[in-house]
Amino acid sequence: MNFFQQQELARRNSKYLLLLFIVAVLLIIGLSNLLIAATLWFFNQQAPLSLQQLFSTSQVLVVSLLMSGVIGCAIAYKWYQLRDGGRRLAESLGGQVLMPNTEQAEQRQILNVVEEMAIASGMPVPPVYLLKDELGINAFAAGHTPADAVIGITQGALEQLNRDQLQGVVAHEFSHILNGDMRLNMQLIALLSGIVFISNIGEFVLYSQRHRAYSRSSRRNNDGRVAALGLGLLVLGWLGVFFANMIKAAISRQREYLADASAVQFTRNPKGIADALKIIAGYEAGSGLRSPLSQEASHMFIGNARRLGSFFASHPPLDERIKRLLPSWNGQVTKRQIKHRAQPIYARAYRASEPSPERQQSTFLAAAAAGAALATDSSSNTASFSLSNNASTVAQELAQLPQGLLNLAHEPSGAMNLVYALLLSEQAELRQQQLAVIEAPAQQTVELSEIKQAWQWLATLDRSYRLPLLEMAFPALKQLSKPQYQNLMANLRKLIKADQQVDRYEWCLYHLVKHYLAAQFESLARSKALYSSIPAIAQHFNIVLSSLAYAGHDDDTKIQRAYGIGINSIGLYTLRQLPKEQCQVEHFGPAVKQLANAHPPIKQRVLRALAACVSLDKQLTVAEYEMIRCIAAVMDCPSPQLKMEIAPDH
Repeated sequence: MNFFQQQELARRNSKYLLLLFIVAVLLIIGLSNLLIAATLWFFNQQAPLSLQQLFSTSQVLVVSLLMSGVIGCAIAYKWYQLRDGGRRLAESLGGQVLMPNTEQAEQRQILNVVEEMAIASGMPVPPVYLLKDELGINAFAAGHTPADAVIGITQGALEQLNRDQLQGVVAHEFSHILNGDMRLNMQLIALLSGIVFISNIGEFVLYSQRHRAYSRSSRRNNDGRVAALGLGLLVLGWLGVFFANMIKAAISRQREYLADASAVQFTRNPKGIADALKIIAGYEAGSGLRSPLSQEASHMFIGNARRLGSFFASHPPLDERIKRLLPSWNGQVTKRQIKHRAQPIYARAYRASEPSPERQQSTFLAAAAAGAALATDSSSNTASFSLSNNASTVAQELAQLPQGLLNLAHEPSGAMNLVYALLLSEQAELRQQQLAVIEAPAQQTVELSEIKQAWQWLATLDRSYRLPLLEMAFPALKQLSKPQYQNLMANLRKLIKADQQVDRYEWCLYHLVKHYLAAQFESLARSKALYSSIPAIAQHFNIVLSSLAYAGHDDDTKIQRAYGIGINSIGLYTLRQLPKEQCQVEHFGPAVKQLANAHPPIKQRVLRALAACVSLDKQLTVAEYEMIRCIAAVMDCPSPQLKMEIAPDH
């Protein structure tokens, strides 16, 4: 599966969605005019109105503008509610964020699985929200971009699924994040809320009329008109629901098949997702949700959140999905009953599904399995950068990672100290200057000893572990308050400026933190698909490619060859490499942000060309590795999949 093609398809589906929505709105406006005309005609039998009077230009215009305004306001309000991304939707569904440092067995397991899949797919770890009151087996991914994405999971899923099945479900949701479905689904919620809102108006009008039964008889005729209008609006609202379900079904079904297939690609285990679907099919509570808001978000879940006819269901039938994953399936499902809820949830330890000690280091095992893990090879003194799904070759190495670092990454204040430690200099004098400028937010103290300890742990590791550790820390960092976030960013700027210069690693770390946290704490303009051709991004690409070529090589001949390979890969043969002084951080940073505004197929070609540039000597330097991951992150793309060796950084 090509994620960039799928992102482009999702973008085109947005236009298709808009067209369907416009058709639905026009039909509702037309029916609204018919409703008004029918109401006027029925209640004016003594002085019948002509057809011209019933459909006068002014009346049609007023009704059309009124309905358009109501629908538009409902959409704007819903979009405003969803401005914060996935966390707002998860909270509206009753979700509670799982703290990364939780010790509850079920919760720890799902957090480990999400960490695995995040780093395996080349993106930072999203927060996980638990729908504690939902016994149905279901999950969803929500957000506008990977930066504000969240994963939601029901209590029923935690209770009924083992680790492999949870991994398949989470991989399914990560596919929705990466291939563009997630943003499309958020657009669906906002647009469809407009046409469904009309039924709410009708219900309100009818409800208000029931409380006016005591009105004087002289007003009965007017009350009858209002009641008839309310009933008509309610019917129009039902038609809106009809159109909404039809649009969901038209947009969503094939994307579910794609996400199922992607889950197999991520996990290399078709039984994981297939067995989860079998359990849903045979489970007493199925995948249904009790939250009244689940209807509007039903298309975002892995299973049908509401019972609808097959024609309007936003998901394909479970048996068809299972059959595609396991062609030899005999049709038998796994029967399950709702677990007894009397005892506390945390009292049940899922020993059968708990990972082995090697799997406790799940994040870095996943990184090794999917492009971000590093295994020492003593014979060549290099680290393997492998896309293989077999992480057994790195188990012993990963078992030596300090548990203290992992603990820091899972706790908000510890994650802040870990980020500070990632920026400390190797020079003792400069490091003391950096520690001196770190300030604590109001009513808190700086744990310099914890920062120093984190730095000592980091000093024992290869530098290529830094970004995976940072990406692990994002869920904990998203639990900071806004003042704490502002203090964190201010301290990062002070640490970077301590030596009066900014190198590319510092730029990458700072912008990764800002990119993935700012969506929660600041109002930022998101990237837009502005550039649809390679020549349109030539200038920005030239800066980035030239910078990457300089970062990976010291020899002028190799620098020119690496640059030439990248240019030839993208087809910009007339470009010439920029001088080094034009490729500094102040030029590189804005250029990367401009590349984020390209269409998905253009982003794919850009990342392929950058990958070709760093592949010249079959060895990836730590600087190249960090730059590639940062460029991909700022462009909201998965990191390029590279099979080569990372040269150790000493």
